[in-house]
Amino acid sequence: MVTAATKIYLAVSFGFAWVLWGLAWLISNNYVGGLPLVPVLIIGSFGPFVAAGLCTFLRGGSRDMLRFYARAFRVRMGWLVFALAFFLMPVLATMAAAVHAWSSGTPFAFTMTPAHFPVAYIWLFFLGGAVAEEFGWSYLSDRLDEALPAVEATLVLGTVWAFWHLPLWLLIVPGLSQHFTPFPAFWAFCVGSRFLYSWAYRRGGNSILSNLLFHNAANVGYSIVVIAPRTEGAPHDTMWILTALTGLCALGLWYFSPVRVADRRAEAPAPV
Repeated sequence: MVTAATKIYLAVSFGFAWVLWGLAWLISNNYVGGLPLVPVLIIGSFGPFVAAGLCTFLRGGSRDMLRFYARAFRVRMGWLVFALAFFLMPVLATMAAAVHAWSSGTPFAFTMTPAHFPVAYIWLFFLGGAVAEEFGWSYLSDRLDEALPAVEATLVLGTVWAFWHLPLWLLIVPGLSQHFTPFPAFWAFCVGSRFLYSWAYRRGGNSILSNLLFHNAANVGYSIVVIAPRTEGAPHDTMWILTALTGLCALGLWYFSPVRVADRRAEAPAPV
């Protein structure tokens, strides 16, 4: 059952992002002048952040809204969750790029130097999608868990996450790869990644920080090697390899270190 709060969340998170990304499309095609393209894109990506704040405010006022956002400061999530959230996706991305280089006979190369890493990590964390999105997807995860079993809830969340990005396929902008990526590959990667994030979120006591770290680690993985196609007709095999590796890791974690739904709800704070 889709609750009123969930409907409001979806309407705001999609509407906020899609309106601004539609404006970005108009700017990129010179239908609108005088507005900077990149800031409009970045502001649009904060749709889930805004929607989660609005929904928690409507439910319990500013106090509940601040309590919700404060869940990002729950650092006690366990060493395994922290280590995987921080390191796993860059390692998998490097492995995928290495497999592609070996199978295609092309040289393997990193696209970022160690000196650039700290600035890139901070930029990606605050403006590259992690903060903008993961508060919202954490909120939606809580709502879906109230209505669906864990696996179904995660599958739905991954699918919603993928479809939320749809307007970006209309944009050809440096730094965005969606236009050149087949949507089925993107959807599969989103779903596989979300099963990793969901495992960490559950094991980490519903700390939004685990989702923030995992999301940013995925963006870092995309940045340190070439994963997604960046030109028309470029091969997609590296992304499919990364998707397969991500899915296998998620399957292993859910199988060998499961978190039962009862445990998840017992550990969860009061709904916000």
